[in-house]
Amino acid sequence: MAAVLAKPGAFRLLGKCTCSLSRSFAVSSEHSKLFTGSQLDHFNSHGFVRSGSDFLSKEERQDVIRWVSELQDWPETKGKWMKYYEQSESERVLCRVENFLPYHNSARELVRGKITDAISELMGEDAILYKEKVNFKLPKAKGFPPHQDAPAYITFGMDYHITCMIAADPATRDNGCLEVVPWSRHQGVLPHPGGSLPDDRVAEWNRNGSWIPVLCNAGDVVFFSSLIPHRSQDNRSTDQSRSIYYLTFNPLRDGDRRDGYYSDKRLRFPPDIEKVPGKDYSEGAAIYNVSTPIKATV
Repeated sequence: MAAVLAKPGAFRLLGKCTCSLSRSFAVSSEHSKLFTGSQLDHFNSHGFVRSGSDFLSKEERQDVIRWVSELQDWPETKGKWMKYYEQSESERVLCRVENFLPYHNSARELVRGKITDAISELMGEDAILYKEKVNFKLPKAKGFPPHQDAPAYITFGMDYHITCMIAADPATRDNGCLEVVPWSRHQGVLPHPGGSLPDDRVAEWNRNGSWIPVLCNAGDVVFFSSLIPHRSQDNRSTDQSRSIYYLTFNPLRDGDRRDGYYSDKRLRFPPDIEKVPGKDYSEGAAIYNVSTPIKATV
């Protein structure tokens, strides 16, 4: 995974990806053992686990921090990477960029290899990339309400995913770090009335102090399952971004779904630059914009 195709401080934009991107991330049957037994036990019982501090090299940590600035500066472009925005009181604020790996060689090479191997080890079977995004959460940006990821994936006929989270900025309580409630796979999917977890269940967790803040330094890596309840608060800071990569994988036995996912999302809930003014995207938003602050209309 240490192989980088672009020179330090540079990247190459590709006009078009000519192969199935996610298929290139399918792990081989001979992948490395990257977790201790206690880490695997923690993931299976709690639904999340931190990697060791040496999971990313010093150079790779520097890369993921630099790439976020590059992705933030990429212009909105039809038919390529997908930039989504939220609306603050006075301006449109970048919330997320998706589908960027076909256009960023170095980031693609970082994901290939031990990240894919790590997901496969946690799954106990071979894994394949399903989707990728960076959530920026710029100063004063809104948080994400309590939810599980699994209900959105069930729509596509799959019941389990694991996400690799890479912090490109420090994640603190003040800038809205991820918060999770330990949840093992056998506890399953909860109801999501209105797209979020039930108020009474959330209130119970609040009373019991069940929420665990996932505090991170830049370059830290955390893995969590699609079943774990999670949320984040608003970024209350005036000068701290909380940018995080989320790389989500499905079991290889469920097939290569990445291209189909982004084709359907681009059609049903496109980025602003591709939306038709006045068109109703509420049906697509009900699938692709659940529990986010992203605005649904242009």
